[in-house]
Amino acid sequence: MVIKSISEIRIGKELWKIKARVTRVWNAILLGSCEQLSLDMILIDQQGTMKHEVIDKAYMEKFKPLIEEGNVYIIANVRVTPAAQKYRPVENDKILSFMLTTTLKKIKDTEDIPKYSFKFINTDMLSGRINVDMYLSGNITDFIFFYTISLIRQPSNMRTNFGLTKIRDIVLLIE
Repeated sequence: MVIKSISEIRIGKELWKIKARVTRVWNAILLGSCEQLSLDMILIDQQGTMKHEVIDKAYMEKFKPLIEEGNVYIIANVRVTPAAQKYRPVENDKILSFMLTTTLKKIKDTEDIPKYSFKFINTDMLSGRINVDMYLSGNITDFIFFYTISLIRQPSNMRTNFGLTKIRDIVLLIE
């Protein structure tokens, strides 16, 4: 099976094989009961394309111990479906889901796959998203384009109502 880029995979086939970095992992929790629904992650490939991937509750016991944020994996046999219409964590119209037949192989880290990806938007674009809940949006500041991201510190743990979560500190330095 040939490795495809994230942008090449299509809905309706389950024999996809991709090489990607797990750039972010979080527990999707039902707020009222704190019940864990799924393990969610953001994958990024060599082209910098990001995709939301979900491991449903039924498969978490099998896959959760194998996944670590920052590692690069060959992932095969995933289901590709349309993304939800609300609260998408990345701008992509498809979502990947692990299945019982999904295979996951950690491979040697490679510099050709970025560790992080950001999509900054200006305040006009952000204002256009008011009452539009398709994407999760945020804004650092209007003058972001006068700065460069030059250092990303190691994630630190912060206690929330739902347990520990990793917080990233982004440091902006004037060029």
